[in-house]
Amino acid sequence: MTDNERIEAIAASVMRYLGIRPQSADTLEGIHRWWVEWGDQEAPPMLTEKALRMLEASGQLESIQIAGRLVWRLARRT
Repeated sequence: MTDNERIEAIAASVMRYLGIRPQSADTLEGIHRWWVEWGDQEAPPMLTEKALRMLEASGQLESIQIAGRLVWRLARRT
């Protein structure tokens, strides 16, 4: 599987998680550990970050600073 395919799979996993738990928010580390369904092929956190940034660029996620940490959540519609 290429890195781009892995990033797409991570993004899909994050969106599935948020589909069930839409009020969730977490750091990169928490998302990487708890939100992504890895099976036996865990990717490096760098790919999770790329997936999050891709979802942010598409308007699906947003990142906010809370207590000096970057936290990711579903984008809030205004």
